[in-house]
Amino acid sequence: MLFLSLVSALAVSLPFAAAKPAYKIPAIMSKLVQEDDTCIMPEGFRIQKFRIWSSQAGSNRSVNINFEYTDDSTSINTCCHLNQSSANVGPPGLTPRYACNNDTVQFIWQNGTMTLVEKACPQTGSHFEAAGSVTLNLTCTNTLFNSTAGAGSSCVSTKDPIEAIFTSLEPTPQ
Repeated sequence: MLFLSLVSALAVSLPFAAAKPAYKIPAIMSKLVQEDDTCIMPEGFRIQKFRIWSSQAGSNRSVNINFEYTDDSTSINTCCHLNQSSANVGPPGLTPRYACNNDTVQFIWQNGTMTLVEKACPQTGSHFEAAGSVTLNLTCTNTLFNSTAGAGSSCVSTKDPIEAIFTSLEPTPQ
């Protein structure tokens, strides 16, 4: 999948406000940005309060993920969840994506790496999206069968908040 191959994990060591995207704006988007002053391109994002619970082997319960997402450049602040009732909002045949409460933002979870995808200038009808990834370091504890979550493993990020920049700007896959 070309889209994901262009995305790399790139943590920001500068203050979040100084983050700039690591992508080039295609000519068609550049023209849109120049013509529409409401078109603000996504630059960086922040993940806070990341939690994941995974069931014990043999359980029929699904993974539960919860976190808060913020993009100061576009003024988006939303909660994101993945649980048993979450639907894949991505195109068929590609890696599953899950919508956040603000559906301008989606995420992909793959074995400890979180890819955040944000629609670029959605109010203009643009069909581009910015993406960036972070690899999470987690601290985990086992949960008991009789706990609220059930038998499994409850993990939190060792870093909070986690800040990163968008590294890709591509057409939205259909």
